[in-house]
Amino acid sequence: MTGAPVIPDPPRAGRIDRLVPWALALLAAAPRLLALDLRPLHHDEGSNAIFVLRLLREGVYRYDPTNYHGPSLYYLSAAALALLGTTTVAFRIVPALLGSALAPLAWELRDAIGRAGAGAAGLLLALSPSLIYYARDNIHETYLIAFTLLLVVGLERFLGQGGGLWIILAGIAAGGIIATKETAPLVFGSLLLAAAAARPRPGRRPRPAALLGGVAAGVVVAGALYSRGFSDPDGLLGPVRALRLWGARAVSGDGHVKEWWYFLGILARQEPAILAAALAGGVLVLVRRSRPGLFVAAWAATTLAAYSAIPYKTPWIVLNIILPLAILAGMAFGAGIESPSDRRRRAASVALFVAAAISLAQAVVVSFARYDDDRIPIVYVQTRRDALRLVRRVEEVASRDPRGRALPVEILSPDYLPLNWYLRDFTNVAYFGHPIEHPSAPLVIARSDSAAEVAARLEPGYRREEYDLRPGVTLCLFVRQEAGAGL
Repeated sequence: MTGAPVIPDPPRAGRIDRLVPWALALLAAAPRLLALDLRPLHHDEGSNAIFVLRLLREGVYRYDPTNYHGPSLYYLSAAALALLGTTTVAFRIVPALLGSALAPLAWELRDAIGRAGAGAAGLLLALSPSLIYYARDNIHETYLIAFTLLLVVGLERFLGQGGGLWIILAGIAAGGIIATKETAPLVFGSLLLAAAAARPRPGRRPRPAALLGGVAAGVVVAGALYSRGFSDPDGLLGPVRALRLWGARAVSGDGHVKEWWYFLGILARQEPAILAAALAGGVLVLVRRSRPGLFVAAWAATTLAAYSAIPYKTPWIVLNIILPLAILAGMAFGAGIESPSDRRRRAASVALFVAAAISLAQAVVVSFARYDDDRIPIVYVQTRRDALRLVRRVEEVASRDPRGRALPVEILSPDYLPLNWYLRDFTNVAYFGHPIEHPSAPLVIARSDSAAEVAARLEPGYRREEYDLRPGVTLCLFVRQEAGAGL
């Protein structure tokens, strides 16, 4: 992806180079960090919280490829909780910061795609509705794309300028990709195909020692995370075993089968500015045949094709596609902004401003107002805000009872995530997952389709309340009347 030789910057350009990444980082961080605990944890976050809390409290973790992906999320999240306390904001702070880092990282590609292109790409990444929405969730995809962009930047800067630090960072990023999700082969495969399509110009050959250092960094990062600091050698085989499992799951769809055009539909509705500009950027690349442009266009095309061909689809996977599309879109805007024509420069600047405004408006709506509205494509089996009302009700009962958070709670529903996170400080919660013969706790939670059965087994004196958990799932809370005061 290496572009033109680096030319020393004048003082003013040097100051801009130092200020732009900070401005992009602040712009990206604001919508990702603001009210980070507003939206209830997703079901998958509740699942991730089980491993994070166990690692934090017991120091125990073992990779389970069945449903839980790689270990990077759990270790980084546990570290955040250890530093900041066990709160929802601390639980989500790592993906929010990684998502914020995408914009300034894009600026590091300025030697390859131009300052205007890198700045525009950073702006689009900062304000993407999908990137913002999912950076406010602690799931694996934001980790994956952050490591992916760091890998691209590290390799680009190393090949363009040399320096051992960049290849080490690229190696760390590659290790992070492997340690984050079983789709790592798709990431590496798309980047390799993109590099082949760009046909890099022959230049100085990287020193073998430097390349070895990068490979070693990747091996150490991935190996240490999967093997619990190399204390469990069998853990090193985890990623290999997972390939077969997740390969079969990807082909079968495993309950998440979507049409091939599913991601294009999300892009058209949620990312129209990036999609339209990326298409223009693709045409521009084909006309100009620049190596950086060919690399990014091929990266975007192969990523879109790969994920579209696989039957298994969830909306957060689209982040992998948005990443190269946003860079390609930035290149399109950059070409206009750097045009010798004043008219074209003005038109491109206005178009970029409009695109950023549209993206920000959509991001605000989906992340702060309609975050549990499943009519929006990226809102997928999201926990309803009503679930927090259930949590507040449980806390209210406990606050009026002498036992406080030692108040017994029985959960008789197979659907309860993410209540495990919100009730983490309650010391007497029993998770049965199904109705039991003699429920007797002051607080009993059951799914609505078994509520009548549970009610018939309860002693007299319980009050029934209903709360939506997520689409298609309603929970019933049975409160024994003597639990607490004034209920």
